[in-house]
Amino acid sequence: MLSAGLREPVRPGTRRRDQPAGPDRTLDGLFTRAARRHPLAVAVREGPHTLSYGKADLLSTRLATALLSGGVQLGDPVVVHCADHRQALVAHLAVMKAGGVCVPVPRDLPAGQARRIAVVSGAETVLCGRATREAWEHDRRRRRLVLDDPELWKRLAARPVDRALPRSAPAESAYLLAAETGGAWSSGHLVDHRAWLLAMAARSAQTGPTGRRVVVAEHPTGPVTLSAMWWAFGSGGTLDARPEEPVAAVDRGVVVYDAEEYARVLDALAREPRPPRPRLVVLVGAPCPPELVARHVDTLPSTVLRAEFAPGGSVLPWAVSTYPAGQDTVSGAGPVIGAAPGVRLSVRGALGENLGTGQTGEVCARGRTLPFDVIGNSSDPDSGRGGALLRSGFAGRRNPDGGVVLTGPGGAATRRDGTTASRGGTANHEAAARRAAASR
Repeated sequence: MLSAGLREPVRPGTRRRDQPAGPDRTLDGLFTRAARRHPLAVAVREGPHTLSYGKADLLSTRLATALLSGGVQLGDPVVVHCADHRQALVAHLAVMKAGGVCVPVPRDLPAGQARRIAVVSGAETVLCGRATREAWEHDRRRRRLVLDDPELWKRLAARPVDRALPRSAPAESAYLLAAETGGAWSSGHLVDHRAWLLAMAARSAQTGPTGRRVVVAEHPTGPVTLSAMWWAFGSGGTLDARPEEPVAAVDRGVVVYDAEEYARVLDALAREPRPPRPRLVVLVGAPCPPELVARHVDTLPSTVLRAEFAPGGSVLPWAVSTYPAGQDTVSGAGPVIGAAPGVRLSVRGALGENLGTGQTGEVCARGRTLPFDVIGNSSDPDSGRGGALLRSGFAGRRNPDGGVVLTGPGGAATRRDGTTASRGGTANHEAAARRAAASR
C-alpha cells in the first residue's frame, strides 16, 4: 500500500472499498449534499469576503476536472498551500472529488520545508495562491496551479465537467497530514473519509450541533482550521475565519483554538469589561494543562470547555476531556485524558510492550477514528489490526480507573528493569508541550 522508507517519494495507495460510496459518506459528498440543499448559504466567511456552498461546489468541480486532465489519478497526493480560507476549501474539495489525497502545507512554512513535504508525500501537483507560489517558483518537478489567477478560472469555465466526478470513496484516503520529526518533515498520517466523518459525528453527539458558525483564528491549512471546517460543514454551518483578530470569540457560538492560542485569548478576555461568552470552546492539539482549565473557568464560567488531545499536528482526537460550565478544577497535576470514541489508548515501553497501571511509557493509540497508516513508520507489525499504532511523543502512565496521566514530552518509556529510557519525542511534540506549559 505504502512504501515504508523515505528514500523515494511516497505515493499513497488506495484502500479496500468495503462500503459503497454515498452522498454523505465522504467529506466532499457531505459538502455537495449541503450545497444542493442550500446553495446560497455561506460556507466560509473571511473578513468582508464570503464563499457560498453552491459556488464552492461549482468551482471545486471545475478544478477537479483540471486535475484529472492534468494526470491526477486515484490515490495521488496533491499539495494544498493557500493563504486564503476560501481558496483552501475549493482546493480540498477539488482534490477529493478527483480521488486524490490532500496534503496541507502550513501557509508560512519556509520554502525548503514546504518542498520537503511534497517530496515525502510524492505529490506532483501543487494548488497554491499568489501569496504562497514563491515557494514553488524553482520547483520544476511539480505542476503548479495558482488559484487566485483569473486566467486559470477562465480556462476552467470553458471546459466541460468530467462526468467521472466525484471519484472519492469512504475508505479512500482524504488527507495526508505531514508531521515534523527531529526538525524535519519526514513522515505523515493518512486519514480516510470515514474516520474523519466518524470523529466529527462523535464530537457533535457529545457537544450538540455547531449552530450557524464555527469561529477560528488559524491559517487555512492548520489542524485547528481543518477540524473546525469539516465540523461546521457537517451541519451546514459557516466557517468564520478571523486570522487577523487577536480574539476570535463570539457570544453563544462555538470557537476552536489550540492551547497556545487560547492562553493568549484568555489574557485578552481578562482585560475586557464585558467579554464575549461563547457556548463552547474546543481546543485541538497539545495537552490542555489543568492551570489553563482553571483560567478558563475563572474567565468564562458559563462556557463549556472541550479539550481534544491530537498530538503531532494531527486533527482527529486521540483523547477528549470535557469541563462543563462552572466545574471546579484542580491545578498542579498533569493532564488526565480518556480515549475518544473509537480509539484505544495504550502506554508502551521501550520495546513496544504494553505497560501496566502506574508504569511510565509513551502514550500510543490506534482506532477507527484515527489515521490508518503512517508514512515513514514501519515499526508497527500489527498495523493491519485496527489501524496503525500511532506514537504521541508524550510520556504518561495509566491510572487504576483506566485514564492516562500525561507526565511530559519525550515519550519516556520504562525498561524491563524498571529504569526509564527516552524514546526521543519529536521536535514538534516537545515544542507543543513547551508552549502548553508556558500557558500555565
